[in-house]
Amino acid sequence: MLKILVTGASGLLGRRVVELALERGHRVYSAYREHVLSIGVPVRLDITDEERLLKTVSEIRPDAIIHAAAYTDVDGCEANRDLAWRVNSEATRSLAAASAETGSLMVFVSTDYVFDGEKGLYSEDDQPNPVNYYGYTKLKGEEFVRENAAEWCVARTSVIYGWNPVGKPNFATWVVSSLSQGREVKALTDQYVSPTFNTNLAEMLLEIVEKRVTGIIHAAGAERVSRYWFSVKLAEAFGLNRSLVKPAVMSEMRWRARRPRDSSLNVSKAEALLSRKPLRLEHAFELMKREKPRE
Repeated sequence: MLKILVTGASGLLGRRVVELALERGHRVYSAYREHVLSIGVPVRLDITDEERLLKTVSEIRPDAIIHAAAYTDVDGCEANRDLAWRVNSEATRSLAAASAETGSLMVFVSTDYVFDGEKGLYSEDDQPNPVNYYGYTKLKGEEFVRENAAEWCVARTSVIYGWNPVGKPNFATWVVSSLSQGREVKALTDQYVSPTFNTNLAEMLLEIVEKRVTGIIHAAGAERVSRYWFSVKLAEAFGLNRSLVKPAVMSEMRWRARRPRDSSLNVSKAEALLSRKPLRLEHAFELMKREKPRE
């Protein structure tokens, strides 16, 4: 049994990490800011409060920290740079330093948006070059982890989707909800990503903790797809009308922040190292259907 501290525990990813870690017999501390999680040991924590953060980690002395909390609103990060820096970069530096003090493995959940999208299928050895402030703050978080944690893993992922009873819908649940109500969905034909099912990612992160995998690893879905194709395949999997998925292109989007055109990730390292492999869409969608909350 391991003691695991999970930040962002009420979020789309954090909640699944907590649920699956408890199933595996670990003692889990569920750190949250607003939405208290009733499973694990709830810990109210503002990660931007450095003094409180250091005190919390010092008291718990976890074997591992899975840092899933982040400010992920890409346009929001562009508009609120100070907040983005404090949450994604400074708080990560503080947590990494605290992990070194307690001998905890620091697992930082990072993003495909550290890349500029000019290449696609990025490997762990490719040079990051973010095109927006969100990607920049996450890349600085990665650097702070490497500089401050004694034992660390940076797990980059892409377009996390799945069910979460609190918080805003993610891309996949928005598509399912819209199509279920007969509404059209516009999806990009010219932006490529590696969509990642939250349960699959949570399983990979827990295996990283249990095996104490270190270094950078791309923990994402196993397929490079456009958001349009992802939406079409999702419609088919859920028996919804795929003709309601309408093609759109990036140039039509009224974004504040630039997006990478192809930030898909090469997951061959994860496939080689982990027994919980990155999933292809067909398998992930089957699991997602099984997990759908009853209405």
